[in-house]
Amino acid sequence: MIRLLQRKPDDNYFGFVIRQDSVRETYQLHCHDFYEFFLVTKGRALHIVNDIVQTVSRGSLVFVRPDDAHCYDYYKTQDFSFYNSGIPSVYYEKIYNYYGEQIKELDTLPVSKHIRLSETQTRRFEELLESLHEHPTGPHARAQYLLLLSEVTYCFLTETSQEEDGALPDWLLRVLDDMSKPENFVEGLPHLLRTANYSQEYVNREFQRYLHTTPTRYINEQRLKYAYRLLSTTDMLIVDICEACGFRNLSHFYSRFREYFGCSPSAVRKESGALNP
Repeated sequence: MIRLLQRKPDDNYFGFVIRQDSVRETYQLHCHDFYEFFLVTKGRALHIVNDIVQTVSRGSLVFVRPDDAHCYDYYKTQDFSFYNSGIPSVYYEKIYNYYGEQIKELDTLPVSKHIRLSETQTRRFEELLESLHEHPTGPHARAQYLLLLSEVTYCFLTETSQEEDGALPDWLLRVLDDMSKPENFVEGLPHLLRTANYSQEYVNREFQRYLHTTPTRYINEQRLKYAYRLLSTTDMLIVDICEACGFRNLSHFYSRFREYFGCSPSAVRKESGALNP
């Protein structure tokens, strides 16, 4: 069996994203020393990992750990396409610091995780993966890799908790949908609690049970991701982005942003080519 080794990360290398279109060959059994995931964008295939067969199709997101033995075979009648991403273990360890012990669940499962994303989630990941495929280097890319890994981890942890505890309750689904809107996560916890219509103690407990996080941390994640998009796609001043995302203190915003993405808002802005500092 082939064991693939990844280049060590440095200032110019943070991982890889490969887009593979209309695959017409079988990939032989192999493993590697880095974390990998792939997103199926078209067609169907069989993925074999640690002797377990998984059927994957559009929206399938598969998480592969170092030393998982896997391969896949396409259906002869299907036009199979996917994005494949490899991320160094050192970046995965950074996410450990944010999500805590729950993330270790993904390393202890007998078979690597395979989940099905919604169409909205699939399109979101396609956009992010395509951006990294087109622009794989630079400080902007490093932040995008960390954003990508964080969102992938969040999807898998949420799916794991649903398998253990059952589907998310309707009120929590309503809250998550409502808090995906900027005007709501900018207002923050007061809006979340009004939408939930439960006590803060109960909401805190249920967020931990189903999402492995707190309401405040969840809100801050939404704010930081929104800030990242504004930094990358607009010419808004950073101080204005800070306020627009619900952060009242610029130094606190810089600290949280660097903690989450591993680089400063200024670095993302510089890499994006926008004009305003």
